[in-house]
Amino acid sequence: MTNHTLYTPSLDTIRASKGWQFLEFVENNANIKLQSDSPEQSYINLHRWSVDNLGLFHDLAWNFCGLIGDKGGETLINPDNMLEAAFFPQAKISYAENMLARAKTHPNDPAIIARVAGQEKDKILSWSELENQVSLWEQALKSLGVAENDRISTYLPHISEAYIIHIAASNIGAIFSSVGTEMGAEAAAERYKQIKPKVLIAVDGYIHMSPKGEKHEDRLQTLKTIQAELSDLEHTILIPNLGNQPDINSLQNTQLSSSLLSKFKPQNIEFIRRDFSHPLAILFSSGSTGKPKCFVHGTGNILLKHAIEHQLNSDVREGDREFYHTTTSWMMFNWLAGGLAQGATILIFDGNPAYPDNAAHLDFIASYQATHLGTAAGLIQDVWRAGNVIYDTKKIVSLKSISYTGSVLSAEGFEYINKNIKKDLSINGICGGTDFVGCYAGGNSFMPTIAGELKGPILGMAVESWDDEGKPVKEGEVGELVITKPFISRPLYFWGDKKTQAQPYGERFTDSYFNHYTNSGKPIWRHGDSVRLLKNGQLIVEGRSDSTLNQNGVRIGAQMLYDALDAPEIKPHITSSIAVSFKDAEGGDHTALFICPKNGENELNEDLLKTIKAAISDKVGRLCVPHEIIAVPYILSTPNGKKAEKPAKQALAGQEITTPETYGNDPDTGAYKADLFKDIGEKLRQKPQYGFIKE
Repeated sequence: MTNHTLYTPSLDTIRASKGWQFLEFVENNANIKLQSDSPEQSYINLHRWSVDNLGLFHDLAWNFCGLIGDKGGETLINPDNMLEAAFFPQAKISYAENMLARAKTHPNDPAIIARVAGQEKDKILSWSELENQVSLWEQALKSLGVAENDRISTYLPHISEAYIIHIAASNIGAIFSSVGTEMGAEAAAERYKQIKPKVLIAVDGYIHMSPKGEKHEDRLQTLKTIQAELSDLEHTILIPNLGNQPDINSLQNTQLSSSLLSKFKPQNIEFIRRDFSHPLAILFSSGSTGKPKCFVHGTGNILLKHAIEHQLNSDVREGDREFYHTTTSWMMFNWLAGGLAQGATILIFDGNPAYPDNAAHLDFIASYQATHLGTAAGLIQDVWRAGNVIYDTKKIVSLKSISYTGSVLSAEGFEYINKNIKKDLSINGICGGTDFVGCYAGGNSFMPTIAGELKGPILGMAVESWDDEGKPVKEGEVGELVITKPFISRPLYFWGDKKTQAQPYGERFTDSYFNHYTNSGKPIWRHGDSVRLLKNGQLIVEGRSDSTLNQNGVRIGAQMLYDALDAPEIKPHITSSIAVSFKDAEGGDHTALFICPKNGENELNEDLLKTIKAAISDKVGRLCVPHEIIAVPYILSTPNGKKAEKPAKQALAGQEITTPETYGNDPDTGAYKADLFKDIGEKLRQKPQYGFIKE
């Protein structure tokens, strides 16, 4: 399908947007002309100015977006070196103060509206109630001895308490991290044992609803396994989610949240302003290259990055209502939290997004007249579109935009939204990562909605597309996504990373992002995405350029799957395995796990297949079970015996492998080994759509 324009905002709509108001603010304060005859060129001009004047841009963005804090003197030091650059080095700021600012002016308005699939009543927290809950949790954490720079970890579904605890921990100066209950015990423990939390807050389980009925997912045994891996853990707080009195006798140093919180009463919160880059949160990578990376992110860095993305790029205003489909494992949880700092109400949904029917999320946002809806591309394709959802536009009159992320949304997916959900709607592809808890590309109010295209780079992000030699590729050609100048939410460092004289910013951090383009004369961030930058200022993301797995927007480390296959009930029955992402005919991302059975058979017996799925679900997570688990006689491997994931991915996509001689021929048939994976890939691309939800 040829990409074409689905919606062009009127000039009145554009000029009423926060983005346009900021453009005028910049023109007045920087004495510069940015407006052009076309709104599209006006955004291109504004973006170019923002990356050419990083210090002044962020200074004006702080003022325009209304951040609360002491800005200090300097805005940006060492602007020519991304690793040495620092924003607002003298500033003092409080995450909690910014997140709760609206409680002072609109205490009775809703701050968080929460729905759990299958429960009859939604939970609505007003701004004053949110502030009171933060006060209680702050007092409770202090009573447990939590102090500045201690790590506070949560193992929670997507419920209000996750946001409350995050804000409370920040005011103590503690460092927050979260993993969702959909993640298995080993995957959660692998993350948390690296950062050694003092306190862990968890639930006893959650309920998963599906057409097959109600399934209670008990997490007490999982929690026990996690506790055993955390040597420095002093306290565990259990929030009852399945019942009022869960049995905690088998858990160490554990008490119920109700018992702990009952000791305190809400008090006025004394907001503590700390350094702009005081550590706020630790987020975790998928673990595609060994242990999950532990990204440490700064307080002011995240506040200002999210203010730019919510207000200037997404047109979020005070009093708006913002929903995003996520879990507490995903960086979109942290991103959605940023809506509170803009004075917006955030809507959160926990559970099956296709229950009680495929329109569950649309019904939720219609109930509360949401202005912004965010979701995963896979959910649009595999739940809404596959379920033939046709929505009544009159129910979502207030909806201004739909944003998607996680994977590529096909042009047909854009067409589907425009035809069956709402016309004259801004459809925004947003793309970024856990790496910087935000986006390098996303929506804006200036650009038209063109099927299959993202509306352009985020303000302040110096985005380019390079070839392997470090030269910009031509417009429209596929290249490697790089960021060439400092950006506000660059991670401070990796927790526990080894620092040396040669790599003072950490060996793994430097190797992960800055060692690919070493001839440029300055640090260049290589993100790991393949993109095409277009003449109209928009762009197309082709997918990951590395071997990271992507399934319905859930990024999975291949090593996590391999570790699950080492289970004693599986390992004796297989000789080797390889996990590879592949795309369907419309660009949807899926994962295939190839297994070589020890018995030499061409198929996996049903018992072994069930055992493999169960092991991955339990150890890695329910959403990480591959869409395809296929028996093969051999896998592709390098001459030294390593799994050749990238060449296997190329073969599965029908592409030519860059070093074909490496993989040789099948000794039995003489056929070129990669041809097997090319044939499988062709068959997979012809299969019907895959379900987003696994039972």
